[in-house]
Amino acid sequence: MTKQLAGKTASPRPRQRRLALGAAVLAAGLLLFWQRDRLSPRRAPSEDELLAGSPARSAENASAPGHDGPKPRWVDPKKPGAGEDGAEASARDIAEKRLERARHTLEGYVQSTRYPPGARPLSEKPDLQKPHSVAKSKQPLARPDHKLTDAHVTLEQDRLYLVGDEAARLVVSCATSEGPARCEVLRAEARVPETMPQASTIPAAPVAFADEGAGGSTIAALFAPAKEGFGGYYGPIAVNLALRIEGEEGGAGFDVVYTPAPPARFTGDVREVLEDGSLCLYLRLAVDKPGRYIVVGRVDDAEGDGFAYLEHNDPLGAGAQDAKMCIFGKLVLDERAKSPFVLRDVEAYLLKEDTYPDRELVPGRDGPFYTTKAYPESVFSDAEWQSEERDRHIKEFTKDVKEAEGELEAAGGP
Repeated sequence: MTKQLAGKTASPRPRQRRLALGAAVLAAGLLLFWQRDRLSPRRAPSEDELLAGSPARSAENASAPGHDGPKPRWVDPKKPGAGEDGAEASARDIAEKRLERARHTLEGYVQSTRYPPGARPLSEKPDLQKPHSVAKSKQPLARPDHKLTDAHVTLEQDRLYLVGDEAARLVVSCATSEGPARCEVLRAEARVPETMPQASTIPAAPVAFADEGAGGSTIAALFAPAKEGFGGYYGPIAVNLALRIEGEEGGAGFDVVYTPAPPARFTGDVREVLEDGSLCLYLRLAVDKPGRYIVVGRVDDAEGDGFAYLEHNDPLGAGAQDAKMCIFGKLVLDERAKSPFVLRDVEAYLLKEDTYPDRELVPGRDGPFYTTKAYPESVFSDAEWQSEERDRHIKEFTKDVKEAEGELEAAGGP
């Protein structure tokens, strides 16, 4: 779709592209600020907290629906008392807003890119602070006739992706508007979805859900694909349940994605090196399938506070290979993190682009993986991250500010 559209429309002008990128930066910044403010107790202010207090942000809030503060002034040049030249005043107001937006875009981009993509504050990742994160789902009991029902289920699973002999814990909680209600399992089975080529060759397997107490309102199962006949299958598996809740019958289901044989394994060997004011960790993997590997890990400081989310995103060849992940120096100093640091909850997968599933899983390591040496703060650099792309965008956003200043000056502004 994107390629077709590209052949039919003219390319946007450079300034339009910069404004679009700026809008995306601001939108991402606002989302990250909301997440951090809601869930994070960390110490150093993020780029989003810094931006939230800017004059541009205050002006945006003042014009938002439901805001009780002063509204933006609009000058009607046709009304008496609009000034000696209402049109000039209106043009000046527009120029002032353009300059304010350009400055805010530049400031937001500089702040949000002061750390590299592979070393971000853990507080930016509220849904990834722990491995295997899967959101809890509450939904009505799905009746075959699609009629509304008073019964509903809450579905929880401790992981979505499985590899080798791993198992997923699946939990169902049943309730009605009156409160918790007994879950009666009429049928529970795992099967390959009909959209997959192997659907007709791999038979469905029963899944045993057991009562977890609470009056039978919660049931759970451990589903291990390798033990249920899916050992040679790679792809998604659906676990479907037929339930009865307070006389109402319907369905619910889970999905997992299974890798039967891992493409690589962590050896447990880690090498740490101070490089340009950052502490880089080289994680050794034994790679069977070469390709682009995504490796992630969380970092706690000496006090046990999580402060960094590290990511390696580069190709690895076959054999013994190192995945490099760096604890960025400025991030250490801004977060006031004390060493030794603990790398924990390491996950990895081989990325498979333009296909589904999009990954082959590497067995992860939950909990502490590696503890670094202790270092004084003086070895870490306070320098911001630099790259050719970042410099290019800053130059373009700065150009936008200069142009907006010129427009304001031409409109008679300061």
